[in-house]
Amino acid sequence: MIKKKIFSLLACTLVTVVFAQNTRATLSKTINSLYSDIENKCGKDFKLLDEKYKAILEKSPDRNLSKADEAEYSKQFNGLKHSYADCQNKSQPQKIEKLKSLLEQVESENKAVSEIKNNTSSSATQSFSPDIIRKELVNIFSGNDLFQNLDAPLKLTFTFVLDKDGIIKDIKVMGTDNEEIKLFAVLKFYSIQKVFLPEMENGVAVRKRFNQSLTFAVQ
Repeated sequence: MIKKKIFSLLACTLVTVVFAQNTRATLSKTINSLYSDIENKCGKDFKLLDEKYKAILEKSPDRNLSKADEAEYSKQFNGLKHSYADCQNKSQPQKIEKLKSLLEQVESENKAVSEIKNNTSSSATQSFSPDIIRKELVNIFSGNDLFQNLDAPLKLTFTFVLDKDGIIKDIKVMGTDNEEIKLFAVLKFYSIQKVFLPEMENGVAVRKRFNQSLTFAVQ
């Protein structure tokens, strides 16, 4: 009977970790697809103009645009910048709703994960370290368009829980009122797939809250 209970706990632990990891494994790809789809939609006219530019260039003996072609190209390009910005603005509610839906899905699945008192039976072998999380976050956000055109330095402070199963949950972010940045930042944080050994007190795994700050400079 005791062996059966131990086996059942071990199986539950492994299934929980795999369940959470499979969900988060596709999260970053889903977010990237959302943004690339909108970018392709809003930037399609730029691609057409680029093809037109290349076609004219190929026909030119010296492979340079004439002054008239250059003026026309610049005129069309400047016009497209306004339509691109307008398209991005109109897509904002769509982006936010999809990001909200993704976050609700992740948090719902976190709640559905079984309560586990001790995760020492899982495949996790790495102790938790704030430095590991910081490096992961820097790697995730580095070069992202959302943080490239800031008017002032942006400091985001994340709070999160390292749960008994060694998985990071209950992520919150402070430091901005921009809803898109908040949703994007939390979801990207959730996309970190590392499973850690849980924090222990008196030999028992416990939930523990941490915080981590990250500052984005003006580019």
